[in-house]
Amino acid sequence: MAERDTADRILDAAFQRVLAVGLSRTTVEDVARTAGITRQTVYRYFSSRDQLITMLLVREEERLLDGVRSRIESRRSLEDGLADALFYCLTFAREHPLLDRLLATDAETLLPYLTIRAAPIVSRARSSVIDLLKARSGVSPDLLEACADAIVRIVLSYAVTPPEDPPELVARDLARILAGPLAAEEDP
Repeated sequence: MAERDTADRILDAAFQRVLAVGLSRTTVEDVARTAGITRQTVYRYFSSRDQLITMLLVREEERLLDGVRSRIESRRSLEDGLADALFYCLTFAREHPLLDRLLATDAETLLPYLTIRAAPIVSRARSSVIDLLKARSGVSPDLLEACADAIVRIVLSYAVTPPEDPPELVARDLARILAGPLAAEEDP
């Protein structure tokens, strides 16, 4: 339990530092100081600054996925569940204090974590979406992986470059586009 508490404390401190000074100016030493621990302790939990930032993004992604899970599971139809989940994602991205700040002030440092270094985030999210969709009745396995991958990449793209249309309209349109290929064909 203490191990998890220390890791969470480090990630909380990293969140605070990145929010205060940006990603490019955040150092492991600053994070350690904010967490009230030594730099060596940070390195025991996170092997590098890059891993620390990646794990901070993974933690925020998990918060996002918790909201997605509840929205998909709470709706009767696949399309409605997707629309609610996509709306939640678009709103989360627009209102997230860290993402908003970094895109406005430190985009050149953040963007690699959301593009060329995004493999851990994309992989985790895709697996979660696949699991969520598999659990629903009436979802065809044929295009499940491709649709889950598309959902994750679309949300990531919209997080980096918010759409001009209102998020509820974008979410509804995307849900209509994606629900069709995911729906299992009914027997005649």
